[in-house]
Amino acid sequence: MEKITLNISGMTCDGCASKVVHALESVDGVSMVEVSLEQGKAFVTYDSRTTNLDDLFAAVDDAGFDAGY
Repeated sequence: MEKITLNISGMTCDGCASKVVHALESVDGVSMVEVSLEQGKAFVTYDSRTTNLDDLFAAVDDAGFDAGY
């Protein structure tokens, strides 16, 4: 399992944070997601044999936010 901290741009409320959590949790191989609205970060644990950073970035993008690290 890999752990990564993503910087998330565009989150302004708890609803935004919830969308990011849901988007990341829907990616195959993601086992844990925590989001800090105040820090603008998502803490993700995932299986690198199943998914990769591009999949995580795409999920956040599809939810309407920008991700980086």
